Amino acid sequence: MKALVWTPNDKLEYQEVDEPQIRKSNDVKVKIFGTGICGTDLNVLKGKMNATHHMIMGHESVGAVVEIGPDVTNVKVGDRVVIDPTQFCGKCHYCRRGLTCYCETFEDWQLGIGAHGTFAEYYVGEDRFMYRIPDSMEWERATLVEPLSCVLNVVDKASIQPEDSVLVLGSGPIGLLVQMMVKKLARLTVATEIGSFRSEAASRISDYVYHPEALTADEVKRINQGRKFDVIFDAIGNQLDWAYPFIEKGGRIVPMGFDDTYEMTVRPYQLLSNGVTIVGTGEARQIMEAALACASDLPQLYDFITEKTELKNYEEAIDHLMGIDPVTKERKDISAIKTILVSDPELL
Repeated sequence: MKALVWTPNDKLEYQEVDEPQIRKSNDVKVKIFGTGICGTDLNVLKGKMNATHHMIMGHESVGAVVEIGPDVTNVKVGDRVVIDPTQFCGKCHYCRRGLTCYCETFEDWQLGIGAHGTFAEYYVGEDRFMYRIPDSMEWERATLVEPLSCVLNVVDKASIQPEDSVLVLGSGPIGLLVQMMVKKLARLTVATEIGSFRSEAASRISDYVYHPEALTADEVKRINQGRKFDVIFDAIGNQLDWAYPFIEKGGRIVPMGFDDTYEMTVRPYQLLSNGVTIVGTGEARQIMEAALACASDLPQLYDFITEKTELKNYEEAIDHLMGIDPVTKERKDISAIKTILVSDPELL
C-alpha cells in the first residue's frame, strides 16, 4: 500500500509499504478514508518535535472497518470509525490513576509519532481505540474529533468561569476549536492571528480578533472592563513570554501548541506574588467518546475543512498550510484551516 513515511534524513516521503494485517484477537483493520494534517505533523517537519524514523505519520483519521479479530465486539465490518491515537496499556502506575497519556508500558503509544499512523491506505490497531461515528455525521467532520478531544481536555483543565475573560493566541484549527468551546463558557473571548484568512474565521467565533501588534495593554483594558485576561491559551506554542504581561492576578496560562524548541523565561516571584498558574494539561485522556458526542452537535465543524487532496499531493498541501507558495516557495497568507489527505481518491 501507499503511505507517507518519516525517513532517517528527516523527510516525509510517499512510499510503497507492506499492508498491515491482523495479528491479535482484538485487532481491527481499517480502510482509511482520510487523515487531517495536524500542527504536530507540521512541527515534526519543521524540526520542532521528534518522530520515529521509518514510521508512517498521521493520526487525525477516519475510515471503515474491513476486518476484525475473533474477540472484537464493539465494532463490526462496515462501521465507520475514528481512531484514538493516544494509546495506553491500562495497567501501569499512570493508567491506574487515569493519566493514560503518560502510559509507562505501552510501547510507542502515540500514532504518527512513535508508532505507525494513518497517512496510509490501511491501519490495524486494537478495538478499544476505535469509536464508531454516527450515520448522520460526514466522515470529513469526524476527522476533527481527535483535535476536539485535545481541546476539551485543555478547556476542562483551565476551569473557565462565566465571568472570565479569555485570550486565545493563534487561530489555526486548534485555536479556533478553543475559541468555539470557550465562547460557550466565558464572558469575553478574544483571539489573535496574523493572517487575514484565519482572522476572518476567528471573527465568526470570538468577540474580538487582533493582529498581535494591535493588541496593546490599553486596548485590552478598553475591551475588558479595565482588566487583563483571566485565562490565556497559547495555541501557537511559543508565545507565552509575549502573553504574560496580559494575564490578570490569579489567572491561568495554558500552553497548548507543541514547540519543543521554545523556552519561556519565568520569574517564580511573579507567579507567586500574582497568583498566576501555568496549567500543564497533557494529552487528551479517554475522552474521545465525549468529543464524538460534541462533534455530533456541531455541524459547523465541517466548515473547518478547507481542502481535501490525495495522499500523494502531500507536499503541496503542507506548503499551503505553512503559507508557502508551492511554485516560488515565497511566504504568503495561509488560506486554509484544516486539510485532509485522502487515502481513497474515490472520496474526493
